[in-house]
Amino acid sequence: MNFLLLYHKTPWTTAEYLQNILNQNNTTKSYDLGASPYWTNFYGYLPFYLPKGLPVFAKTVIKKYPLTFDAIIEIDSSGQYHLPGLNKLKIPSALWSLDTHEHDKMHFQSFIKNDFEHLFSCHRNYLNKLGNNCKWLPVACDPNIHKKYELQKIYDITFIGNTNPLVYPERVKLLNKIKQRYNLSVFSNTFGENMAIKYSQSKIVFNKSIRGDINMRVFEAMSCGSMLLTDRLNNEAGLESLFHDGKHLVLYNDEADLFDKIDFYLKHDSEREVIAHEGMKEVHEKHTYKHRTEEMLKTMGIIH
Repeated sequence: MNFLLLYHKTPWTTAEYLQNILNQNNTTKSYDLGASPYWTNFYGYLPFYLPKGLPVFAKTVIKKYPLTFDAIIEIDSSGQYHLPGLNKLKIPSALWSLDTHEHDKMHFQSFIKNDFEHLFSCHRNYLNKLGNNCKWLPVACDPNIHKKYELQKIYDITFIGNTNPLVYPERVKLLNKIKQRYNLSVFSNTFGENMAIKYSQSKIVFNKSIRGDINMRVFEAMSCGSMLLTDRLNNEAGLESLFHDGKHLVLYNDEADLFDKIDFYLKHDSEREVIAHEGMKEVHEKHTYKHRTEEMLKTMGIIH
């Protein structure tokens, strides 16, 4: 089959993982949405969005390829980009929203949602923002990249990600408190094999969601065979419908509970490593990008 993927091309993103899966048995082309104009409502002054330049229409992009596409999938990525006119093509189309929890992005996607036949969001607690027809499709892991390396566990607690206090104040606050009491290792701009190696060398991987979301770190850390310690989310988020606390990962309720669980699992290696193994097994069996791709295409009626 032939697929066209639309996304703002940046490395190590969900869109790239999806394309890697589709490339295995299909012909997949991609268009960099960053080559099209940014869409704006001028900070809310307009009730609609306009491209900051001449718009690039979907039919124009399709003409560049000597293929008949079976489906077009737009994957949410950085910025507000979109190819208008998808709803005028006789090709199944889908939007996979990854930043529905961000107010500006959610507002923009609410404006463009009618361009798509199918809508998916990785955040179950934000599905209603895109309407009743939006389906839950969480992010996942790629075991070919996010894999366990048989290395010594040299890091007690690891966090890999953004630590900008202006963007993630609660996360940074907790990290600072952890650092005062434990051997914490923090890495930024670490991706792919380097990230997998760091996770594999970690006894505990710390996570703190942004707005009650299930982020990529959940699946990627577990896929690397290290115990994930992450904040408990409300039931609507769906984390505990995917994984069992104390079996696949460990959840903390508040700061005191976080420290209690760090203390316990740093002292009890066997219990910690059993959870790490079960978590890795669970994500590999149910939560890879291959699983997500198949679920999306089945929902779209592309495969059965």
